Amino acid sequence: MGLEEKLPLSLDARIFVEDQLYFSTVGAVRTERGWVCIDTPADPLHAAWWRQTLKTIAPLPILAVIYTDAGRDRVLGTAILMEERPGLVIAHHQAFDRIKSHGEIGRQQVMDALINVGQSESAELLNRTPLVLPNLTFSDRLILNFGSPVLILEHVDGASPGQIWVRIPEHDVVFVGDTVTLNAHPNLSEADLERWLEQLRQLHAGRVARRVIPGRGPLVEPKGVSPVLDYLKTLLKRVKTLAGGRRKVELGPLVNEFMAYFPVPEHDRERIQRRIRLSLERLLELYAEGKKMEAGKAAMAKAGSRKKT
Repeated sequence: MGLEEKLPLSLDARIFVEDQLYFSTVGAVRTERGWVCIDTPADPLHAAWWRQTLKTIAPLPILAVIYTDAGRDRVLGTAILMEERPGLVIAHHQAFDRIKSHGEIGRQQVMDALINVGQSESAELLNRTPLVLPNLTFSDRLILNFGSPVLILEHVDGASPGQIWVRIPEHDVVFVGDTVTLNAHPNLSEADLERWLEQLRQLHAGRVARRVIPGRGPLVEPKGVSPVLDYLKTLLKRVKTLAGGRRKVELGPLVNEFMAYFPVPEHDRERIQRRIRLSLERLLELYAEGKKMEAGKAAMAKAGSRKKT
């Protein structure tokens, strides 16, 4: 990917967004004291390009990197961005645990993905790039103030347990990580679907910010989150209808139905099919168990009512 002359999207000359790199969308905020980066490019060559691009825009230090979740493709470029100098690396405490547990496995997965798209040099560089764990974690909310603009980090655990949003009220902008993935299949492996849908409804209604920056895909207005909202609404409806039924659910047609929502590169097709299948199995089991519990409570209540009469 030729990036030499490419400029990132600029919002009010303070917030910069790049959505054309491999894997995920990254951002950077130019505060009065220096840069704050939101997620990092996983490809080392892209991480080096991003660092140089920010220096060209404003020759300020990178003060902090924020991980919006523990995704392997968001956390691997930090050492290159910071040139291995000390700085804040911020995440939710549950994301810290996942990065620490799965960091090296995640590195190999990204290396394999880079090789699949013909980026062997990047894969080799990534193999030598150290993983940087968060050195500042929080539970619910954190305000980051390096001068204007102020960033508000909030725990929003629908898409994954360690997911956070980064709001910048002064500019009416929110980075939402994998709460919104456009032109890419959402990862449902740790999702709380009902909480996730409620968060998407808040975004869609414009109650969070006027400009929404997804974890994958371009900046959108609130209504632009509709594709992932529709995907999850349909999926929840299917799961609730099928969970706990007497017949065994045939997952093949369901997987194909949801595969059709977003484009999938041919080299990634098998992985995405497998991920959707595993997610459907988990959710069907979860909702079937919920139905059993509800039926058990109803039976106990009915038995108690008979005793009273």
